[in-house]
Amino acid sequence: MHDYLPNPALIYEGPALPRAPLILIHDGGGTNFNYHLLNQIGRPLWGLANARLHDGGWWEGGIPQMATHYIGLLSKAIPDGGDILLGGWSLGGLLSLEMAHRIAIARRDGGTGAKFLVKGMVFIDSICPNFSPEMRARLPGDPIILSAQESEAMKLKDKVNVNMTHARMMVSFWELPRWEDGLQVPPTILLRAKEWFNRDPTKSFVDFAREDRYLGWADYSEEHGNFMKEIVDIEGHHFSIFDFDNLDDVTKKVRAAADRLDPLGF
Repeated sequence: MHDYLPNPALIYEGPALPRAPLILIHDGGGTNFNYHLLNQIGRPLWGLANARLHDGGWWEGGIPQMATHYIGLLSKAIPDGGDILLGGWSLGGLLSLEMAHRIAIARRDGGTGAKFLVKGMVFIDSICPNFSPEMRARLPGDPIILSAQESEAMKLKDKVNVNMTHARMMVSFWELPRWEDGLQVPPTILLRAKEWFNRDPTKSFVDFAREDRYLGWADYSEEHGNFMKEIVDIEGHHFSIFDFDNLDDVTKKVRAAADRLDPLGF
């Protein structure tokens, strides 16, 4: 049987002086491994993995169902609620946006998540799926749901590949939330990888918006009060952000983004 870690996992407790925790949501591969590589950022740091990682990572209700479930997990992990920051690498940014929207609705109407206040979001090279038709293209085939026996026999890297395929499938039918009736998108900082993984867009969907400073978010941001407050370049390409040589850079910029969104008060 698998020895599962707590989800979300508390990576760092942070200083004695209370700061809003940063909760980083998994990428398309489903793990929160890369967030454990970050150095301390001066506040509590949590990493949230795909709760169905070992089953293949598929959710029938897609991104909205995932977001709803994850808010429930946060409510159990942080029972007192309070101010939080959301964020994540790649798919993690999209999930943060959906979670923030559902928390905002809960604060207005009641329900799970109402005890949280999302002070801001940190997207780590998260591409807006509306930017390119390819991001919305349906992948061929049906979801792969792993049985307990299949999951036990499969290596983690192969599960990550299955999760990645399912993530792209779910993004293809996800509708970005519309913030209406007085709801406001939390201020957001986008950390953008400097380098291309592959300049041929037919080979790398992560670079479809690489030439665009906003990675496709400009129109959506303008429609919702220009919530995207800053674009910050980080070292590496989409898949090398958390390589050893880039860890100091991404840690420093994640920390600076969190501090700008949640400054230390006196």
